[in-house]
Amino acid sequence: MSIEQNLIQLQQVNAQLHQGVNALTQEVTSKIGEIDSKLNQSTSEAKEKVDGYIALSRDKQSHYRITKNQALIPNEASTMPKFWSQGFVKSAKLIETVTTGIEPDQRSDLAREFLRAINSDRKYFANSFKIWELEYYPNRRGDDINDYAYLMYQYFRTTNYITVAAIVKHIKGVVPDSWWCGGLEANQQAKVCGSHSTMGGRNFYSHCHPYVRGAGKAETETGIIQVALPAVVTGDVDLTGGNWGQFAYLGDADQAAFD
Repeated sequence: MSIEQNLIQLQQVNAQLHQGVNALTQEVTSKIGEIDSKLNQSTSEAKEKVDGYIALSRDKQSHYRITKNQALIPNEASTMPKFWSQGFVKSAKLIETVTTGIEPDQRSDLAREFLRAINSDRKYFANSFKIWELEYYPNRRGDDINDYAYLMYQYFRTTNYITVAAIVKHIKGVVPDSWWCGGLEANQQAKVCGSHSTMGGRNFYSHCHPYVRGAGKAETETGIIQVALPAVVTGDVDLTGGNWGQFAYLGDADQAAFD
């Protein structure tokens, strides 16, 4: 066999090898695609099952409040809600009492806005509550002008997992964040704001104060928010879709459960 014939034969063999490799590559690629598709489907199905279980578990939890006075009943001087510490709030005033048993069109626009935030713009709901307006400093002022300020708060003893939230509306100034102001946006309708936290175990304590990060601003640049139904509760409350309300407080004999 001549050299030319050998070369032709080698070229033919090489072409056959390329065809075989290409066919094998296509088959492997197809199998990988099938595996990926089945894996994605299995992952999606598993995620749906887990999400469904979590949602069902959330609905079956019992949540108890570990802070007092969610209804924001005023103290004796009417300068702050009872049991709530002032933080760097310049002034606080009670601006509305939202009462159950009243036809919606007989309520103020503000009352209805706050009720809509928790899907309760109807004649009857759990119990009456109050809306407060808080004017607050942008920072700690004076020598501490570069340190963040914080809003009204309560001391509480922690459980393993907590939800803290409130209905909040921003009016002006630095937008507070974290705790019961988590997710608050500037100049929007009242909405449920809040956060969840793993507190690191039992036998700890904390303070539920949102932060005001207005470092360096003049103390005259105060902010204003309106707030109702702030609380820290045990467990995982799904805050999406305005899923918030009034929770029973189990603690002091002289404190009504739903105040």
